[in-house]
Amino acid sequence: SRQSLFFAVLLAVVVLPRSVQGAEAESEPKQNLPVLIQAIKENERLYQNLKLELMRTHTDELNLFLVPCKKQALRESEISLTVEGTKFRQQIHEQGDFVVISGGLGGGIAPFAEKPEPNRIKTGTEIRTEVSNGKISRILNEGLFPSEKEPREVYGLITDEVSRMANLARPHMFLKLWPAGVPLSIYLQGPEAVHTFLGEALNRSKYTTRTQVLGSVEFQGHPCTRVRMETLDQDGRARTRREFWLAEDRNLIPVRILSFHDRDSDFLPTSEAVVEDWLQVQPGVWYPRKASVKRYNSILLRREDKQVLAWRMDFDVQSVELNPEAEALQFTQFDFPPGTSVSEWKDGKQVRLFEQGK
Repeated sequence: SRQSLFFAVLLAVVVLPRSVQGAEAESEPKQNLPVLIQAIKENERLYQNLKLELMRTHTDELNLFLVPCKKQALRESEISLTVEGTKFRQQIHEQGDFVVISGGLGGGIAPFAEKPEPNRIKTGTEIRTEVSNGKISRILNEGLFPSEKEPREVYGLITDEVSRMANLARPHMFLKLWPAGVPLSIYLQGPEAVHTFLGEALNRSKYTTRTQVLGSVEFQGHPCTRVRMETLDQDGRARTRREFWLAEDRNLIPVRILSFHDRDSDFLPTSEAVVEDWLQVQPGVWYPRKASVKRYNSILLRREDKQVLAWRMDFDVQSVELNPEAEALQFTQFDFPPGTSVSEWKDGKQVRLFEQGK
């Protein structure tokens, strides 16, 4: 097809030869960053409209959260997401153990502060439904926790401050939890491009960023272009760095992302994310099927130079459909349940607070 031909020609320009046999071997980069970003952008366009169903498992290791008498907190989510350009409809149904933070993370809080209540676990269900037409968002949050003082909490929101679309809807940012709603092709251009894309004022900072194409490596049998993005201080020293391993045979979607922080370790990542399996949704068009994101305990990494898991997320994509038939009303129409307290905001100010009638 015409699209496939264009994709093949573009990759012929930017994709490196499959000469690397191991992850340790690395060839010299054979393309510059702007050309690579353009190739990523062309691939991102393949996923503008889609319907996604997946499961997410979130595990908190309570060595970080200091919850007495419990080692792990586990919760599972069913997520459905339909996207049409900037419009989307999303529901997250999450149930299990939720950590309630009151006593700090991984250590003491202010020395003269009044002793807080210990961190604890609450068990129940949270359901978030969000409908956005790109200009107005309607959001319903429901919390069902039978053992809490307020066993059921429900509130709604209507706002012209549109929420950013979940990165799960964009495979090139599937492994990147933050910033939400920013394409990889924009993110790699640095903070100024991100703020411009989001329509935000640029916060002047003493830090700068540097992004480099490092070369080609192989990971899990996939030839990858390796890109490094660093945050530099005023002296030009790298404070943080992230590596994106872009799978050349999977639409340049990152198959691996590594994050480092100089205060923790120069060699061991503070987090790592990996795509473990793939789903071919159309000939030559791929989507992550199984993936994981691991975050390590920074305190132990800094003190003992070893990786101890703080939390992890595991993703299992059930189905992906490109360019699904979608009715316009599903991005605008949402009826709050009777009795829901709904707050309406416009231009950063609350303009109405009402209870949804029957």
